[in-house]
Parts: sequence; C-alpha cells; structure tokens
Amino acid sequence: MINPKDMSTDAEYFADKSYMSVSKYKQFLKCEVGGLEDFGEPSEAMLIGSYVDAYISGTLDEFKESHPEIISSRGATKGELKAGFKKADEIIKYIDANPTFKQFMEGDKQTVMTGEIFGVPFKGKLDVYAKGIAINDLKVLATVTDKGGNYYDFVSAWNYDLQMSVYQELVFQNTDEKLPTFLCVATKEEPINSVIVNVDQTTLDVALYRLEENVKRFYDIMQGTVEPVGCGICSSCIAQRVDTPIIGMMDLLGL
Repeated sequence: MINPKDMSTDAEYFADKSYMSVSKYKQFLKCEVGGLEDFGEPSEAMLIGSYVDAYISGTLDEFKESHPEIISSRGATKGELKAGFKKADEIIKYIDANPTFKQFMEGDKQTVMTGEIFGVPFKGKLDVYAKGIAINDLKVLATVTDKGGNYYDFVSAWNYDLQMSVYQELVFQNTDEKLPTFLCVATKEEPINSVIVNVDQTTLDVALYRLEENVKRFYDIMQGTVEPVGCGICSSCIAQRVDTPIIGMMDLLGL
C-alpha cells in the first residue's frame, strides 16, 4: 500500500510495532534487548539530517516549531539557530545551487509504502520517490572520505544498502516496477562535499538476502512471542543487570 500523504511524526511512525522498519531492524541487529526499546531523543546529528529533509519536503517551518531545541536559548546567540543547524542552512543553499543534486530531489517526498518481506510486514518512508524513474534517499554525513581523502564504503558501514533494498522491494510490490536506487549525500565539511551513489542491483540483492537470516525472529521478538537474547554490553542490557559480570582478556579484545 502507498500513502504519499502520511503526516505522522517520526515518533508515531516508529512507534507502530505492527510493522518492521529498517531503522527498527538495525536496532535489533545491535542487540535484541535494545531493539525492544523505543527510539530515544534524536541526536543533534540526526536532527540536522531531518532539518534538511524537512526543507526538501517543504515542511521546514513545521519542523522548527516541533523542535525548539535547535534554537539557542542563551548567550550572544540567543534566538538564533545553533551552529549545527546554521550548517544545515548552508547545505540547503548548496543543494539549491547544485543542478544535479537538486534534480535528484525532484519527486514525491516522504512517501510511505507498506508490504511484506520474508513473511514480515514492513513499512518504509521514502525521501524522494520519482515515479517510474528512481528511489532517492537524502543523507547528511560528517564526511564521505577517509583521512587520505579517498572515498570509503559508508554505504555498507551504515547499512544503507539494506535500507535501499527494502525500499526497492516495497516499491516493486506496490507498482511492479524495480527502480534504481540512489543515495544523495551532502557533508557537513568545509567546504561542503557531495556525492550521488548508485547502489547497484547486486549489492541490493545481497543486502535483501541477508535480511532473511533474522528478520522473522526480530519481528517475533517485537510482537512478544519470542524472548530476546541480550548482547550484555549495551545500555539496555546494563540496565537489566542484577550483578557485576566477571570477564576475561578475550572479552576485552572482542574475541
């Protein structure tokens, strides 16, 4: 099912436990116990990305009203945007002045699609759905290069390949079209860097194949029919401890 006019807040969207989402799945990948936790308050880095998203989707005024914490409340900058969000404004101007990047932002914004993948109900919210053309996702990252100035594989590092494979599958289920996917990345660096990555079909297929390994278990844990196994070291697991663990050197080395 496609719902291009879903107006739920991020909190409401992610609180819907009848569907698995990529964000929820990644939370379970880190720890099954932690996967059951509600999403906490977004970090500033996440809010900066959401700020740019809101501009692209034409909802920036609403975003500012919903997030007064992005405005400085004291000192010489009282009443102004905090530094990170001033940078977000710079990124917005950069995108508007960049013909290729701006072209990739054309299409339906924040389109919600649902479907079933490996027997699990899934929901996805697509940043830019260019009908019949492509699925484009906007990312604001610290950098896309390593210390040597070379590109690094941030796609796999942040599981963006998994995200785009799920989006592609949901679009296919709803439209019978298997569209190419692109990550449209702008950085917070000075000067701002940008790159548009075509996530190839082989990468998408492998990512979707990996999803099958544990997504049904994660969904069953989310529904309360299977008990989670904790990692023992995340904040959710630590909060449940009743005693101090005894570990060895191999544990410290992650072996």
